[in-house]
Amino acid sequence: MDQSADVKSIEKWIEELDQFNQTPGNGTTRPVYSKEDMEARGYIRDLMLSAGLTVNEDNMGNLFGSLPGTDQSLAPVWTGSHIDSVPNGGKYDGAAGVFAGIEALRMIRESGLPHKRNISVNVYSGEEMSRFGVCCIGSRALTGRLKPNDLKSHKEPAGKSLYQVLKDAGYRPDAFESEFPHKAPVYASLELHIEQNDVLEKAGCSVGVVTGICAPTNLIVDVYGVQSHAGGTGMTARRDAFMAAAEISLLLERLALESDSVYITGTVGEMSLEPNAANVIPGHVTFSIDIRSVALEDKDDLLEKLFAGMQEITERRKVCVEHTMMNHDKPVICDEHIAEIIRKSAADLGIPAMDIVSGPYHDSLILGDITKVGMIFVPSKDGLSHNKAEWTDTGDIAKGTDVLAKALFQLANEA
Repeated sequence: MDQSADVKSIEKWIEELDQFNQTPGNGTTRPVYSKEDMEARGYIRDLMLSAGLTVNEDNMGNLFGSLPGTDQSLAPVWTGSHIDSVPNGGKYDGAAGVFAGIEALRMIRESGLPHKRNISVNVYSGEEMSRFGVCCIGSRALTGRLKPNDLKSHKEPAGKSLYQVLKDAGYRPDAFESEFPHKAPVYASLELHIEQNDVLEKAGCSVGVVTGICAPTNLIVDVYGVQSHAGGTGMTARRDAFMAAAEISLLLERLALESDSVYITGTVGEMSLEPNAANVIPGHVTFSIDIRSVALEDKDDLLEKLFAGMQEITERRKVCVEHTMMNHDKPVICDEHIAEIIRKSAADLGIPAMDIVSGPYHDSLILGDITKVGMIFVPSKDGLSHNKAEWTDTGDIAKGTDVLAKALFQLANEA
């Protein structure tokens, strides 16, 4: 392929997609299956059609734009990402990979060069866990990790189930069992994404070759103490649910810092207190725990120590602690053959590249259940993401797209 990715088109698409946003002027908020998300899907569908792709959508809202190959008996190659966002997040997270995929397929189609395998650019539903407390809804359905009963058990904070939200959005959740998991084989999946860290920026590299993707373990923790008067209850008589929660949070941080894992993180990102009044000792606290590592055994080791520490805190502070594990996902090591194709594609194009570990999870983590996966990272300014200040130079996205197109074309011609 002689042509390069069109920087102006990528920039235009990212800006236009951001019109489907619940918080204009204050970051990007596009929850999965919301009005804005559904309108954004329509925009992407039209873009896929204008790029000459065949478009299909399943009953989880996963969108597929396919460029046919010359041998329909061969399993396809997939690329793509997501378009939902966290509250007040950035406009590049996920979207960059979708538009890079569409542009890469346009480049391949317009080159006129034949390729054997179908290549599909996909939009996976609900990669962020913001709405239903579980990540990668669409890719979990495709791989079989999401079960029929999960549709009714996963609920948004307002109480509406995933099943009902899907129905309200015009999908057919009752067809879930017959449609999922994905039955047809997939030869390979290659996703482009913004880095969400500052490693590439500091190294002056436009492309990161992802070698492994950290997987999340998510828990909801409830601490039950005794609600009482802030002035009337002496310090030694308190059974303070918040202070116990704070101590557990600090324990999580210490365990992550002390771990000898190649990459591990521990985060408390959401917390609610009851009754949440200035002069009342909290009687009940609910909070989230997010643990990620590139090695499952390192997460298991941290969890064992965390639970032991929680038990000690429970007994000492005379509170009750309960936890619910939402998911405990296994990290994935990216396919070395795909990684080598990315490295060589970047080298052939004269684009600086380096190997990198992905701390954040992506749909590729889940797709590793059904196919070999690879990822291309492009730099994030100051490492910021899930933040309205998130920014990636579209010139870097275009360079990543050039590498993506070259790599996809090679994968699509492998026997």
